Amino acid sequence: MIKFVKIVRLNKGRKEKLDDKIVEERNINLYLNDKLIERIIYSPPFKEELVFGYLFLKGYINDKDDLKRVVFKDEDTGYCTDCHAEVERISDNSLLEKQFSINSSKLFALMKELLSKSIVFKQTGGTHISGLSDGQKLISFFEDVSRQSTIFKLAGDAILADKLSEAVILFTSGRISETAVQYAKRLGVMAVVSRSAPTDFAIDMAKDADIMLIGFLRGSRFNIYSTSKNLKII
Repeated sequence: MIKFVKIVRLNKGRKEKLDDKIVEERNINLYLNDKLIERIIYSPPFKEELVFGYLFLKGYINDKDDLKRVVFKDEDTGYCTDCHAEVERISDNSLLEKQFSINSSKLFALMKELLSKSIVFKQTGGTHISGLSDGQKLISFFEDVSRQSTIFKLAGDAILADKLSEAVILFTSGRISETAVQYAKRLGVMAVVSRSAPTDFAIDMAKDADIMLIGFLRGSRFNIYSTSKNLKII
């Protein structure tokens, strides 16, 4: 996920040559039933979680068993460039409505824990991180060059490990977009929490989907942009 490149740094008028750490960016051409449906930008590894999560969040599958076949093809470099998947059936995987309450101090603790996992960001400044929580602990987290791909990987991991029903809150380090809220709805979470800002479309969608939307969670404060009848902050 990290590679070294040679750069020239200008510091107080002086030039110096050195090796710098940057995050790797790769692409997977995803074929479904022999048709190219997407070119996904991501950072290796976790290509299985990426693909399964993408197919779930986009509505192509509801369960890991909905895929009849998944084949990854690599370049000579060892990085995956193509994935061929076949859908066998779409199962019914309706999520049950949950009721939950959480202390605000727990939100701060979980966000702090998530950000502490941003190992690549601390070295490169070039990644995003997202995590799923059951309201008490992080059940999974992924760091990636693409904000969307962090959520794809979360969804894929939840499906492959059969823990989708545990997910209550989606945490993310970056801006909350309308797409992120769409994915949150598909995941069945009750809240999306970020240390950054939401967009107006994200707020509107969260209200329509009955998802609590929290932004600028940092220090000792946060903003609530949308509430949920199923989630209470105490």
